[in-house]
Amino acid sequence: MAKVTILSTETIKPSQPTTNSFPSIPLSLLDQLAPPIYTHILFFYSTYLPEIPEKLKSSLSRSLNYFYPFAGRIREIGKGKLHVECNGEGAEFVEAQVTGATTESIRHGPVVEIFNELLPIKKSLFDFRESGPLLAVQINVLDGGGFILGVSISHFIADGASLSMFLNWWSRTASGFAENLSPAPLLPRFDCDAVFPPEEMPHITIHKRSSEDSGSNQDVAMRCFSINSKAMETLKQVGGTTTQSTRVEAVSALIWRCIKRVQARNRLSISHCVNFRKRMAPVLSNESIGNMWINVEIPDLGIETESTGGIEQSIRRAVQGVDENFVRMKAQEMWDVREGKEQRAKGIEGVETVEWIFTSWCRMGWYDCDFGFEAPDWVACGITAMKNVCMLIDAKDGQGMEVWLWMAMEEMERIESDSEFRLFVTSSFGESINRISEY
Repeated sequence: MAKVTILSTETIKPSQPTTNSFPSIPLSLLDQLAPPIYTHILFFYSTYLPEIPEKLKSSLSRSLNYFYPFAGRIREIGKGKLHVECNGEGAEFVEAQVTGATTESIRHGPVVEIFNELLPIKKSLFDFRESGPLLAVQINVLDGGGFILGVSISHFIADGASLSMFLNWWSRTASGFAENLSPAPLLPRFDCDAVFPPEEMPHITIHKRSSEDSGSNQDVAMRCFSINSKAMETLKQVGGTTTQSTRVEAVSALIWRCIKRVQARNRLSISHCVNFRKRMAPVLSNESIGNMWINVEIPDLGIETESTGGIEQSIRRAVQGVDENFVRMKAQEMWDVREGKEQRAKGIEGVETVEWIFTSWCRMGWYDCDFGFEAPDWVACGITAMKNVCMLIDAKDGQGMEVWLWMAMEEMERIESDSEFRLFVTSSFGESINRISEY
């Protein structure tokens, strides 16, 4: 059985002092609306060299010169206003030794238990009042060879695209590229509050996400399913439309159909997370750091459209409809619901509405994070405390895809037996999470 032993914990500060150099940065409206959690990600590498920890530390320190808010802390300034205090307190860096395991055995073992041990932050909920680090890293050296890099970051300051930019910057810095490129790489921008000014929060509370509010006493399963490139090409043709579906559209539609069959008694409300950086007028920079995503609900056109590409087309139309007006309207609506000024739309009386969130981490360059050594063999989502969530991540070849699902154990067992699901899924792993309320 795998055992993780912490060897050391230290604070990595920017190599150039930031105290009094940078003003505090207000959280934007969409940062305020982000789930109060840590985002966790794990990178698996087959080769370990003794110089890796020091190289990671020094390059992290240099990277924090540019991503200086990540070395700060969130404070409440004034009445109900949260800011990132850019005080250079630093990121946490943990070194650990893993015995009795290899990268392969961990991939196919008791995922939830070991994943939590491989991460620097062992919990999901982020509470700024604890003055904890916004960014933390843990390098896990395996006695069987290789290492696993675990990264935790507060969702209040970074969405998936922001985390990807930071990790790729850090990787290039470790490789000696980021600081020597000509022309110089575009710098991260911390200006989201200017685009979406924050609202006053008279009663700041840390609460669970809506995806965890219902059924919190049910056992929840976390699974990762692989769809290889050959199965993907077949799946993209399933809809039979004149325009071939994208990978995200095709896989989302497949999962939607399967979920509908296992939750036939309930009404489904499915939303897709959309990165809107290029959908604003004028467009925002890809280097804008913060929460620049919005949920768009996908209309259910009925069972008769499922075999004719209706779901794929519905997803495409909904995503294409995301523009600046939609984003601002949706953000204000979310804020009003949060503050109790507006109620959520009610479903059909007597029929339970089950809310699902779909999100894509595809084409974010996770497998480019080689840190000057080698590309990762596998990239895994380390978030465990979720329910009714589907996350899509590129396979290493960039053609296939991995589907991460968090759902009730009984429903997970049914979806794994679904004939259409089994037709496209080539492998899987995962386990049950005892109680999603225990985090």
